[in-house]
Amino acid sequence: MIKEGITEDDALDKDKISKRTPIDINGVPCGLYIKKSRSEPKWSKLFYDVDGIDLNIFKSESVRGLLVVNIENRLFAFTFGHGRSMLKSFMVERGFGLRVTLNLGDSDQIKSIDKSTLEKVSLNTRSQISKNTNVNDFDFEFDQEILKSICAVVEDTDSESSEIVSGCDSVSINTEIKLDTFPDLAKRLLVAYRDDKYQQRYPWVDFIQFISDPLLLQQLNEEMAELINEGEYDDVWISPPEVIDYNDFSGFVYKIRKDQSPCFHSELDLSTYMAEPKPRKPITIDALKRREIFKFNAEEKNIGGWPVFHCMNCELSLNGETYILNDGKWYRIDSEFSESVNNFFNSLDKCQIEFPPYNGMKEGEYLREIADGENFALLDQQWIHPKGTGNRLEFCDLLSQCDAFIHVKKYGSSSVLSHLFSQASVATDFLLNDPSVQEQVNKHLEETYLSVNFNSEDSPRKYRIVLAIMQKNAGELHLPFFSKVNLRHHARRLINMGFKVELAKININ
Repeated sequence: MIKEGITEDDALDKDKISKRTPIDINGVPCGLYIKKSRSEPKWSKLFYDVDGIDLNIFKSESVRGLLVVNIENRLFAFTFGHGRSMLKSFMVERGFGLRVTLNLGDSDQIKSIDKSTLEKVSLNTRSQISKNTNVNDFDFEFDQEILKSICAVVEDTDSESSEIVSGCDSVSINTEIKLDTFPDLAKRLLVAYRDDKYQQRYPWVDFIQFISDPLLLQQLNEEMAELINEGEYDDVWISPPEVIDYNDFSGFVYKIRKDQSPCFHSELDLSTYMAEPKPRKPITIDALKRREIFKFNAEEKNIGGWPVFHCMNCELSLNGETYILNDGKWYRIDSEFSESVNNFFNSLDKCQIEFPPYNGMKEGEYLREIADGENFALLDQQWIHPKGTGNRLEFCDLLSQCDAFIHVKKYGSSSVLSHLFSQASVATDFLLNDPSVQEQVNKHLEETYLSVNFNSEDSPRKYRIVLAIMQKNAGELHLPFFSKVNLRHHARRLINMGFKVELAKININ
């Protein structure tokens, strides 16, 4: 479906279309475009010099078609062959196919779903099962996964054979078709698109929506650039987009100058970045995508970096909607979902342990500094090997004498912080289900005054989980929105195991 208010002429790529053939289908005005093209595969050049080969054999013809149907002043483009290439991609109504599929498809006869995670590494997957079923059998985590597309059997179909519908931006429907039925099909798709019954079937589907509309993306990027240029850094900041090995780290460098030693920064800070290299103003998104932030290892060697844009985080409101920039991608966030996530974050208890300031130290350096074997026992880099997994992991970073398993991480992007939350829930799950874990942890604690004495039958639990974040910013602990989403997911898991979850902020000084 073409965006509302866009004309047929504006929606089509003039360099790729043929002459328009106007046709009338049952009183509905339509435009037909048919184009033939000749092509030759690149690999054919390998055989140009072979005797006895007729080069015409490599020539092939293809035909593409596009039928534009106007229903209630909305344009529908039915494509044939590679006919979609005749459309300007940014003129297509985003999410049209997914919404139609959610409304037309039988929620108990889903064939497959495509989803993307919000975890430390964004994972795009397609899940298919041996028989049609509902979404619950796909293990879809609504609070940390985004539904990208779905395929299902059409509900209450009158045809002799079952119709299949699937979609994301475009929609594909397997149904009987004749030329005079295109207007009826377009009307049917329009009715399905306008329906809101999907909100009862899948109330979570609008919680987080990936933004792919180029015009909206441009507007969001311009809004963020304006905040940067005006020095308003409350809702826009930079952070490492990946987990940093602080045991092999000298610092971040904003600009490399010839014949000058690099200026190292232990943390990323947008105001410092804007002041040190003094980038030319006004800042543009293209400039943020071209310029880089570098990371240097312990030997002060440049080991790569990222475009500044990939380090950007932003939370802003536009036309009454909330948008989040995370890992280089923009998302629209449902207001009720945002409110529930923030309420959960605010409801978590604040840890009463007084952590000394980290004064710009690296994670490992700070942990070794405060671990005295009596108040805090060091478990950072002390590996345990749960049985039957073949993997190793840290149980926690610190064990306190007041029965707290403390997990510590320097502030970073949501993908960085999700590593912290995941470590806490996975390690605790192993403690509950693998007796060897407690033995291995206590082996590491032999030279301290502390030990773990955990009984899975205890209620309430003797121990609690503390998630501590080293953060430079003044005031209360601040987390990116998607970090709060991941925190809620893992904190609920820990709470269901019977543990209390607390948050702590470790200040810089």
